[in-house]
Amino acid sequence: MQDEHRFVWEAMVKAVDFELAGRRVLDIGCNRGGFLRMLCDSRHIAEGCGYDPAAAAIADARRLTGPRPLVFDAAGNLPLRWGLFDVAFSHEVIYLIPDLRAHADSVYGALVPGGSYYAVMGVHAASPLMAEWHREHAAELKLPPLHDLDVVAASFAAAGFEVAASRLHIGFVPISAQAPRVLEWLDYYNEKKLLFQFTRPSAVG
Repeated sequence: MQDEHRFVWEAMVKAVDFELAGRRVLDIGCNRGGFLRMLCDSRHIAEGCGYDPAAAAIADARRLTGPRPLVFDAAGNLPLRWGLFDVAFSHEVIYLIPDLRAHADSVYGALVPGGSYYAVMGVHAASPLMAEWHREHAAELKLPPLHDLDVVAASFAAAGFEVAASRLHIGFVPISAQAPRVLEWLDYYNEKKLLFQFTRPSAVG
């Protein structure tokens, strides 16, 4: 699963307009910690913290950390003791969150002034391929209703963030036997999978 997402992680990091070296990084929905390990090894972050409700995945993340300056917690929400992050990331996490404003408020409080939260979101109401997937799996996985992108933006703006959005510059997209609809898959990654940038304004004065 870790290598499977690397091409998206690389596109997400390339969109960041500042150096990550020496920064404190938060990974929301970190799974087995592969993204933070990548940032340690290739971008030389000072410290990374990741949380995820899947306890087994967090156990793997801790086991795979080695000497890297990484901390992981099995939690469904941002641990209250965590804060002062320069930057936060999430990859396909927002669609799982029923209360967007509560999520936005918690991340706002965890960032330093001027810090940004980069959130990749392809599962949303304007994404036909993912709307189809959501209809098939919502009951089984107990998913909240699909979010409208404008509602996502408004929820973070209401929390005090400056909101911006971009498409990801992906390049080649891996095509597996389980996803043979090539044109739809390319359209999803190049047109429908968006990157939000939520920035906490810098301190005044």
